[in-house]
Amino acid sequence: MMNRRNLIALAAGVAMSAGLLPHSVAAQTALEEVKARGVFRVGMAAADPWFYKNPSTNEWTGVGVEIGKLMAAELGLTFQPVETTWGNSVAALQAGQIDVMYVLDPTEERKKAIDFPDTPLFYYAMGALTKEGFKVENWLDLNKAGTRVGVTLGTTVDRRLTEQLPEATIERFASNDEAVAAFAAGRVDVVSQFHPALIVQSSRLRMGVVQLPNETVAVPTSVGLRKAADPSFRDWIDGFIARIYNEGTTNTIFRDYIATKGIDPDTVPGIQKETWF
Repeated sequence: MMNRRNLIALAAGVAMSAGLLPHSVAAQTALEEVKARGVFRVGMAAADPWFYKNPSTNEWTGVGVEIGKLMAAELGLTFQPVETTWGNSVAALQAGQIDVMYVLDPTEERKKAIDFPDTPLFYYAMGALTKEGFKVENWLDLNKAGTRVGVTLGTTVDRRLTEQLPEATIERFASNDEAVAAFAAGRVDVVSQFHPALIVQSSRLRMGVVQLPNETVAVPTSVGLRKAADPSFRDWIDGFIARIYNEGTTNTIFRDYIATKGIDPDTVPGIQKETWF
C-alpha cells in the first residue's frame, strides 16, 4: 500500500510533467519575455521631431526612432516600428501590441493603466514662437491687452498660460499645426507649445524665432510600458535612459535629427535641461 509520503511525491511528479506547478516556477521575467520575442516593438505616432513617417517611402525617422534602435541593439533584438496614435498608445501597451512608447508624459491618469520608469527620458519646456525682434524675457511680458497668444486647446500650455496671462487674449486651436498656421497668417502674435515641436514648425515656415522665457519649467517626458508582475523590464529601461541622458547621447540624437531638417542645432535649445541656460 502506498503511504502518504509516496502519494505526495507521485502527485508532484504528475504535476511537474503536466506543467501544473505554480506559474512562478516556470514563468519568465518581464525582461526575459521581451528578449524571447526577438524583436523590439516601438510605438510610432506621427509627431515630428519624435516620429516622422516619410510619405514617399513609409520610412520612420525621428528622435524616438533612434532611441528605439539604440535600445533594441542593447537588448540584442531587431528594431520593429509599430504604427499607432497618441490616443491609442496606452491601449496598445496594455494589449501587448508594443513594448514601449516614447515621449509619453507620465500623468497620474496614465500611471493607473501603464508603467513608467522613475528616470525621465528627457525634458522639454514651454516655448514661444515669435516674430523677429519680438523679445520675450519673461512670460509676463505677454500679459498685455491686445497681445494674442495661440495655444493648442486643452494642453498643459493652454492651462498654464490662461492662468498666467489674464490680460492677454488666448486663442485656442484644435492642433499644433492650426496654431502655427494662425501665426503664419498674422492672426496671433505668439504661439506657445513645447519647444521641440516649435523648432520644427518654425523651420517649415522659414519664419519666426523660438524662445524660452525665464522661469522656464522643465517638463519631464517618459517611456510608457505595460504593467508587469516584476520590475525587471522597467528597471532595465530606467538604467538605460539614465545612462544615455547623462552621457549626452539623448541630446545628441535630438541635435543630429533637427540638423537633417536644415536647423542649426547650436541656435535652438536641446532636450537636456542642464544646457538651457
